[in-house]
Amino acid sequence: MKKYKYIYYYISILYTVGVSLWSGTIYLFMRHIGYNYSQINLFLSIFWIVTFFAEVPSGYIADKFGYLKTITVSGIIRAVGLLVLAFSPFNLFYMTLSGILTAIGDSLQSGTMDSWIANKSAIGHTKNELGSIYSGYRIIATPITMLATFVGANILGNINLQLPLIAGAIFLIVTSLTVIPMFKYDSQNLQSKINIWSGINIVSDVKEAVKHEKKTLAIVLLLLPIAIISSGPLDQWQIYFQHGKHVNSGTISVFMTLSGMLAITIYNRVVSKKQLNNKNQLDLIVMSSIMMTVTIWLVVVTRSSYYASLVLFMVHTMFGSVENLIAGVVLQSAIETENRRATIISVSNALDAGIEVIALAANGFLSDHYGIGFAWNSLAAVGLAIFVLGFIVSKRRLGVGK
Repeated sequence: MKKYKYIYYYISILYTVGVSLWSGTIYLFMRHIGYNYSQINLFLSIFWIVTFFAEVPSGYIADKFGYLKTITVSGIIRAVGLLVLAFSPFNLFYMTLSGILTAIGDSLQSGTMDSWIANKSAIGHTKNELGSIYSGYRIIATPITMLATFVGANILGNINLQLPLIAGAIFLIVTSLTVIPMFKYDSQNLQSKINIWSGINIVSDVKEAVKHEKKTLAIVLLLLPIAIISSGPLDQWQIYFQHGKHVNSGTISVFMTLSGMLAITIYNRVVSKKQLNNKNQLDLIVMSSIMMTVTIWLVVVTRSSYYASLVLFMVHTMFGSVENLIAGVVLQSAIETENRRATIISVSNALDAGIEVIALAANGFLSDHYGIGFAWNSLAAVGLAIFVLGFIVSKRRLGVGK
């Protein structure tokens, strides 16, 4: 099992580095070559839509043909998508093609290596080691990816904004090629027969799940508007905090990661040690969402003071990390039966993707016509208002008073 663990670390970390090299500058690059906010958000919307529809087929492909083969193809497709964007001038067709290819590559990668190592653990009867393997990966990968993001943005980006995309693409291709000799360790799904057409029952499966998980669905719907609150800052922070001609998004990305880690550490050491009931958890989500909105407003208000605005953005990142963690716990805890867990989570992800597409479209329009600050404040206010109203209306059904 130790050999497989090292292969998992090797591939997962290198793939993440390839993505981190360009993730801190891609929107700056698009803005640099002439795309406006609406067009950049169109790119993101294309990515979300394609990812949503590609998730299930990608999982089937990995199960059927092998996880290591799938991760190899993923890296190459994603690299091609980056190169299309990097070497094409301002052109909506090439932008769309790049969005589609990067989304397909991301879908093929999503969960693939986790599934591979879980498969090996099942075969070797060592499932009890998975927790330490996953946590070990995060401990090793976090500082490496922060360094890669810094190098891509602050070093390569300051030479030429095209370089991080090219470097990331080359890194992904090289990583994929080094996986080929490891195909002998590949594995497929343990089931002897996989029927690709089994997905035709998805509608009836979803109806059945919703019918028996009404409280869980109420929580899913309650949490949806929170995505609207951060829809602007999540994708536009690179452009918003660009200070002068020097690209500094790598440094900002490092501080964002550290802020999130600090928030989760505080939560784990202080909050998670207490036995929180349903009411306490939802109260924490309400408080975090309010603070996310307030900090966005303060970020915009203090924009004339660059570093004050940046510090407040880090505070926003901290509350966002805590909210995301608690929301995941609440949702997973609400699901009553294991055989409906994946279905409910897939419904939640699909609805999140739909909200994200709508929020991105609204954000792009408002940013182009009234400015980023106005777009951030407006969507944050709308998201919080919908969330609070939903919380008030549904708190009896959610058992908040219990």
